[in-house]
Amino acid sequence: MLLINNLYGEYDSETPEGRGANAASNLMKYFAEGKKIASENAKKLVKGIITMDEACKNSAIEKFSRAYIPYTEINEESGEINLEYGMAFSTIYLNSLDRDNDGVLPAEELGPIGHIIDQIEPDGKITKSKFLSWLIFQDCINVYNGIISPQEAARAVIWAANDPVFVIEKLKEIYYRLNLKAREESFRSPEPVRG
Repeated sequence: MLLINNLYGEYDSETPEGRGANAASNLMKYFAEGKKIASENAKKLVKGIITMDEACKNSAIEKFSRAYIPYTEINEESGEINLEYGMAFSTIYLNSLDRDNDGVLPAEELGPIGHIIDQIEPDGKITKSKFLSWLIFQDCINVYNGIISPQEAARAVIWAANDPVFVIEKLKEIYYRLNLKAREESFRSPEPVRG
């Protein structure tokens, strides 16, 4: 089991926002390393240095796919989700994929799941608050604990493929019940404290 570290990174781990930002940043390092390995493997394959089987091996993506992701914190007494942590996670995660730095992702960049997430408020864009709704939905499938397991992530994708109408309803319920759009508008992304 690989639990993504939220206590170490360039953000202040003494704050919920810092821990959320660290978790997303550390997760995305596996994603970035996976892209680098895939590119290097493709070059080696074309040159005949490695076989197709070797080119398909990617240790970073394997770790990424098995990671337990602490996307938020939940108060043990009240059961309340820490939306500041979750919003920081969503912000850093999406910003790392945002090519034009406009703060949103085109829905098509997240594939079929992006189009489902976008149906919360259809405009072709995945915002931090819409993405946080998707994270919370994944966590609610099994054990609601602020951590998305690989099994929960896989079930959420299957569920979205098999019953998108139900998933969209649940995403909207989460989004509006937690007033995530307003939370996003008032949220200030944490700044790195060390590089």
